[in-house]
Amino acid sequence: MNKMCRTNAQSGRSMIEMLGVLAIIGVLSVGGIAGYSKAMTKYRINKTIDQFTQISQNVRMLYGKQRQKNYRNLNGRILYKANLAPKEMFGSGYSMTNAWGLPIDIGPLGKDGYDGDTAFGIMTQIPSEEACIELATQDWGDNTTTGLILIGVTSNAGAQAGLGYSVNCSGESGTNYAIACPGGSKVSVPMPVDIAVDACSNADRSRATFVWKFF
Repeated sequence: MNKMCRTNAQSGRSMIEMLGVLAIIGVLSVGGIAGYSKAMTKYRINKTIDQFTQISQNVRMLYGKQRQKNYRNLNGRILYKANLAPKEMFGSGYSMTNAWGLPIDIGPLGKDGYDGDTAFGIMTQIPSEEACIELATQDWGDNTTTGLILIGVTSNAGAQAGLGYSVNCSGESGTNYAIACPGGSKVSVPMPVDIAVDACSNADRSRATFVWKFF
């Protein structure tokens, strides 16, 4: 009888211990998934910075070397053939995607707006507010060393068309959008955190649109 009681008690303890172990594993798994997700976001942010910096530098160097005064017909095909962007960014038909697998558009722009070809822009979407804020507040350099004209970000679909435009490169901000310029008198690069938070905050859309503009 005593032996049976001891066996039952041991089984009970074993069950409680097993449940405890499973609970600990569950907590660690949740923490591990959250940590992995955060690490992947950071990895993609850094990858985006590296890729877009490389593209802008390579494009400016090649076109400057050729002494071209415009970026007419700049597109994914030219980037691929001239090795101006990492090959991992390309899909079929010279289409390009960012670190999140979202489409990238690149092409000529005017220095003071969309019309023209004396500058070029890179446009893409960023799927999370955390990544959006992190990228918006990066120091993307000045127009002397990097040729940066502006960085624009919006989580408002209706504001996308205005991202490539900033009068006298002073920068500006409003509801769910912001444009920052190197040395901008209104909004400068790097974009202030509070402005980036407002620009990236979004109740309607799951992705923010980014534009980098260079000459």
